[in-house]
Amino acid sequence: MSLSVVMPIGIYSAQTGMVQAQRTFEKAAESIASGIKQDINPADIYVATGLDTSIRSSQKALENAQTGYNFTSVADNALGSVTQNLQKIRELSIQAANGVYSDSQRAAMQAEIDQNVEQIKQTINQATFNGKPTINAVTPENPGTASVVDFMVNPDNSSVITYDPNITLDSMNFDVSSSEAAAANLDSIDAMLNDINAKRGEIGAVQTSFEGAINQQMTNIMSDSSALSSIQDTDYAQAITDLKKAQFSMELMAKVMKTMMETDRYVLNLLQ
Repeated sequence: MSLSVVMPIGIYSAQTGMVQAQRTFEKAAESIASGIKQDINPADIYVATGLDTSIRSSQKALENAQTGYNFTSVADNALGSVTQNLQKIRELSIQAANGVYSDSQRAAMQAEIDQNVEQIKQTINQATFNGKPTINAVTPENPGTASVVDFMVNPDNSSVITYDPNITLDSMNFDVSSSEAAAANLDSIDAMLNDINAKRGEIGAVQTSFEGAINQQMTNIMSDSSALSSIQDTDYAQAITDLKKAQFSMELMAKVMKTMMETDRYVLNLLQ
């Protein structure tokens, strides 16, 4: 009778060990599959949630800074094209200042200058980003100004980079109908080139600020990601070890249960 009481307890213990080993196996397998620890305590969950929020916010601030950089790059590229057109107009004005050309030849030069002016206007008008002008030439013919653009480049609203798309330029009514008129264009063109160079320098300074913001947010993201990883990411070496131990325990418990059940049947046969 004593044997018939002991054996069920042994089998029950083996079954309990089997269940525990199976749970450990499933938890380790899930950690390996998801890359996330399955036993994070509430305090760590609270910290991890804060870090995740910080990372997501920094990523958006990073995107804002990158967008600002791209926005100003459109303006800078446009002004680069305008500079080339003005340099061509300057060359034609110097050429037309030579008194040897006929009226028809000057008319051809004037047509080429007018074409370059139209290209300048078209370049400026098309220098938009998401429908907003990245550069706005304020001239006697177009005195209207565009709104400045703000870019939030820090998650806590402590840093905003402002860009002013407006640039003041002289009238682009260049005349080469005479050598004197052509020569008079040069001062106006040089003033425009200086204004454009100054604006491109301003854009370069703004882009440097965007680059600094991008680097700062990347540093924040990497730092927070490292901290978050230490809290919630799976320790694969430990998880694999736990998996193998659990697998071994399940196999061992299965053998113990099989042995006990066979022993139990043997005892019952003796008692019959």
